[in-house]
Amino acid sequence: MARHPLHPAVVHFPLGLLLTATLVDLAGLAGVLSEPRFAALLMAAGLAFALVAMAAGAVDFARLDEALAPHALRHIAAVGTAWLGYAVALYLRRDMAGSPSLASVATSVASGGVLALGGFLGGELVYRYGAGRIRE
Repeated sequence: MARHPLHPAVVHFPLGLLLTATLVDLAGLAGVLSEPRFAALLMAAGLAFALVAMAAGAVDFARLDEALAPHALRHIAAVGTAWLGYAVALYLRRDMAGSPSLASVATSVASGGVLALGGFLGGELVYRYGAGRIRE
């Protein structure tokens, strides 16, 4: 286990939680869901799990082949921007008496798009460039 990168194993939790929060927001706009706090809870959990994934990613980045650093930095920039966006969306929901504001939902949707891009870039690092792969 010590030789295997941890980041790819833990990123699925924040990705799933945050993208599901965006889907719940869209379902709320469509009138399918009426519980406004559900997306906020998913966002809070996703942001917390993302900190774990970021820490694991920092460890893996330190061991990354230098030639892959520019690709990794683009991935880091995208997911960091998405994390900040979701944090803003969650902050905009601090008054949970009613439905989330349109600004909060729009921020959630935009952050979901940026997060999907960041996930794609991370997948490229692993599957296209072999980042973290153990070469025997």
